[in-house]
Amino acid sequence: MIKNSFVSKNKTVFVVLPNLFEAQKYYDLLSSYLGEESVLLYPVDPTLTTLMALGSAEFLNERLYTIRSLITNKPHIVVTTYEGLKKRTLSVDDYKNSVKTLCVNDEIEIESLVNTLHSNGYQRNYIVEKAGEYSVRGHIVDIFTKESQFPYRLDFFGNQIDEIKIFDINDQRSFDSLDKIEIMPLNEIFYTDEIKEVAIKRLKEHFNEYKLNEKETQKLNIDLENINERRSMSTLSLYLPFFTNKKTNILDFSKDHDVFIINKHQMLLNEKNYEDDLKAFSISLGNSKAFAGIPYYLPFEKAITKDVIEINNLGTEDGSNTISLHVYDVNYYSNNFELFYLDNKDRFNDFTTIITITKEDIYKKLCIFLNEKGILINEGSVIEGRVNVLNEEHYFNFIDERHKILAISDSHLVSNKIRPKIRYRSVLNQSTKVSNVYELQEGDYVVHYEHGIARYLGLVTMDITGVKRDYLHLQYANDESMYIPVDQIDLILRYGGAKGSAPKLSTLGRQTWNKTKARVRQRIKDLSDKLLNLYAEREVSEAFKFSDHKEIETDFKQDFIYEETKDQQIAIEETMQDMTSDKLMDRLIIGDVGFGKTEVAMRAAFKAILDGKQVAYLVPTTILARQHYYTFKDRFDKYGANIAMLSRFQTTSEQNKIVERLKKGLIDVVIGTHRLLSNDIGFRDLGLFVIDEEQRFGVEHKERIKEMKVNVDTLTLTATPIPRTLQMSLSGLKDFSVIDTPPMNRYPIQTYVLERNDTIIKEAIEREIARGGQVFYLHNRVQSIPKTVERLKKLVPLANVRYAHGKMNRDEIEEVLEDFINHEFNVLVSTTIIETGIDIPNTNTIIIHDSDQLGLAQLYQVRGRVGRSDKIAYAYLMYDPRKILTEAARKRLHAIERFTELGAGFKIAMQDLSIRGAGDLLGREQSGFIDSVGLEMYTQLLNEVITGKEKEITVNNEVYVAQHVAPEYVNNDLVRIEIHKSVSNINTINDVEDLKNELTDRFGEIDQELILYMYEKLYKKQAYKLGVEKLNQSQDTIELIISKEKSKEIDGNYLFELAHHYSTPVRLSFLRERVGIKFDLKGEKRHWLYIVNIFISNYLNR
Repeated sequence: MIKNSFVSKNKTVFVVLPNLFEAQKYYDLLSSYLGEESVLLYPVDPTLTTLMALGSAEFLNERLYTIRSLITNKPHIVVTTYEGLKKRTLSVDDYKNSVKTLCVNDEIEIESLVNTLHSNGYQRNYIVEKAGEYSVRGHIVDIFTKESQFPYRLDFFGNQIDEIKIFDINDQRSFDSLDKIEIMPLNEIFYTDEIKEVAIKRLKEHFNEYKLNEKETQKLNIDLENINERRSMSTLSLYLPFFTNKKTNILDFSKDHDVFIINKHQMLLNEKNYEDDLKAFSISLGNSKAFAGIPYYLPFEKAITKDVIEINNLGTEDGSNTISLHVYDVNYYSNNFELFYLDNKDRFNDFTTIITITKEDIYKKLCIFLNEKGILINEGSVIEGRVNVLNEEHYFNFIDERHKILAISDSHLVSNKIRPKIRYRSVLNQSTKVSNVYELQEGDYVVHYEHGIARYLGLVTMDITGVKRDYLHLQYANDESMYIPVDQIDLILRYGGAKGSAPKLSTLGRQTWNKTKARVRQRIKDLSDKLLNLYAEREVSEAFKFSDHKEIETDFKQDFIYEETKDQQIAIEETMQDMTSDKLMDRLIIGDVGFGKTEVAMRAAFKAILDGKQVAYLVPTTILARQHYYTFKDRFDKYGANIAMLSRFQTTSEQNKIVERLKKGLIDVVIGTHRLLSNDIGFRDLGLFVIDEEQRFGVEHKERIKEMKVNVDTLTLTATPIPRTLQMSLSGLKDFSVIDTPPMNRYPIQTYVLERNDTIIKEAIEREIARGGQVFYLHNRVQSIPKTVERLKKLVPLANVRYAHGKMNRDEIEEVLEDFINHEFNVLVSTTIIETGIDIPNTNTIIIHDSDQLGLAQLYQVRGRVGRSDKIAYAYLMYDPRKILTEAARKRLHAIERFTELGAGFKIAMQDLSIRGAGDLLGREQSGFIDSVGLEMYTQLLNEVITGKEKEITVNNEVYVAQHVAPEYVNNDLVRIEIHKSVSNINTINDVEDLKNELTDRFGEIDQELILYMYEKLYKKQAYKLGVEKLNQSQDTIELIISKEKSKEIDGNYLFELAHHYSTPVRLSFLRERVGIKFDLKGEKRHWLYIVNIFISNYLNR
């Protein structure tokens, strides 16, 4: 019916559902059926969340995308909710008039363009780093719209747009050109300065009618300031009625449309809930009448501007436009074709059955199965009254008894874990990579390679003998300062130590730093020797060489119901290569929970048992053991593999039987806790040992693990991230695979930062329970947990609440978690002991009681406990309303709210976890040494020990040119440091040209002084390689003297040939066993640095 209105009538169709959960399911279903481009979503946050200005950024982006699509006048299907129908918007004309089209050769003043961007909600920044920002640098304007994957760069000639380019957010360099672009509003509320004045006047008139209390006054003043400054625009849509006289909603964006309202009776109940929410909002502001009096929403009946078609599932008809359905959900069959047949064999006779299977091998198996049951099937198309099997991807599952239709897809027939492919618009189109330079802020701790730990105080410019140079100002112990020339910037690293610990500043002029470095270097040498010895032992050990069983391994691979990520594919391939080689495998797999490490282990286990070997899978908790046991059983059963579990869940008698069967070789895979490490455990032929989170086992257990690893292929899994630089340094000593690509097709977690509020807590818990889900409530104070549990029970009488914390014994904790996993209660109040390894897809709301008390990485990990299924997940980061947040806490909460997806903030958030991960990887004894010098310096020293090379400090062939980036050219210290860093990385003539082109692209024409600075840096690098020990300079000549040692290595014939044919006269000499190269510069217009660099470059690259 919906399809008929859309396809046959070629008109827009609005489908309105009672809530977001139902809307999400319809959106996924219709998108899969009719294609992503045809179906739009208009999601609106729950009423109370919206009223309290806590709207989701993802939902906002999705709504704007829907409006932008509708104003093109192309027909679409729009799926929305009760709240979406009632939500007021600016008018269609407001949106159409706000769109600004810019073309090459257009005449427009930069100031006029800036005003347009400002009105549309764009924020000015010196460097554009994310969507919604713009920058102006002379005649160059950068703009990053929400619609574009990449930002735009406009190059003006006077008032004319000379060129429009696309640039990469990471290196800021343009790579393609466009003829035109469109700029659209970033938010649902946007305005010119004139409209703003009128709106503020109306707003004040409204509030002047009321006597405001303290809370109301405070909120109003903050919001008025934000309206004036166009800050926090997404939180200001509550004031939209003051910006327009029109009562517009989403339906007004399509002139000719049909409206389907599904389960209207539920929406009428929602009207009552709306009044309750409005009252709760009023109470949160001290019984505010002023705020409650703003007409935020249209009344439900007035929101519908024309006749609608009502559909309900209750079997009652309310009128001529009401269609009653008898539609039911389909059961989940988890690959059990027999059960599917038994449930539906009567329907196969006269129903139109549509079965859609994505994977071809499963499609073929199902067709064979149905044929064997005597069912006449139709393949590849749909015929009414027949059983139709299609090798396609769809996402609809229902039984319609009235119209005799049965529809089922992979998600219900094959597995209940397949997720739909449709997802929301990303908040971050692209995210900047975090480099040391961008992280360096005034006040940060840094480490100088030669002088130790200091605090960075900023970039300063000094004029010494008429030459301007930039210096990094570092503060050491006893308030001593040092000014480091920018050409030594590569000697400075950002300090990264354990979370919350401020390092001790080094004292200048003492040998303490050198002693610390030497001590750390020695410990690293001990570590690397140990690792090298382990490698050597493995190289000479006789390893079992596993066989390739391509056909059956391909079958096993195809049973995997998700799409492998690229990282996951690489990890699997590397593991398979290890197993089929003649050396023992000892591979570490690094990846967050849910990123697919278990699948790598299962592929390895399958390969092992095909060759008659046994597999031991060691996990830290009984709950994980059970979870993996059922996962393995589900996957391996059809291949006849014997899977067993060893943990406290079995009686002693059961455990003894399993131990006996292990020794006889009657068990293929055993999954267990530390019980697997007991002395009575033996194997007939152990071929693979999988260890999950080894760092969580005690010292005694680790010793036993070492014994078990001897002469057995080993796979270790960890969810703790390891820093990239450390991975690279260790790549020659340790085999590991990193899975850092998140799984596709997950909804971003809707994250709200707010004062603790009982009404919001109640609504969040009730909404999750209403959709059959469960809730984590994180409360990190053990003493007050029981009191919190009682408060929640009173607040939400429907909730079944229990708690767990670290002071309980291990068995008690595991019992509570086991009951939670089995859905025996629906709200778990817990400290941060929430199990990091456990996947609970049914838990999709987390409320954090005192979020300001957690570090950024901790917040990231705890929030990651939800959002592991096809339901939208919610995270409420709450703090005490009586508390004034510190600036650091405010920044942490803002960062975690903004980074709802893995992006630039991920690397920052992972800093303290990375240090922990480094300790886990290298051994806990190394953690203290990492802290003493910082993670990056530790990595630098590790690299030196492994390669046998200490950091090169270039010789001081002093050249007097400005080492300075003029503020008039680049008016931002962070970017100036970035340029200095880029100059320090110059190694070739091509690097100079490349950097010149980049700076011209980003900032406009480059001055000669900066070009000479680049050539000076190149000269120092090349002079070091050539062996120049002295530079003699006169008015008309430059002479390079090569050191005695390097002179012996000079290729005399080539040097003579090069000098003979060089464009500038060159004379060679050989005095006191040293080669001299003298350049005659008389009449030469080019700077000598250019001439000398080209000559040296030609020689070095011979």
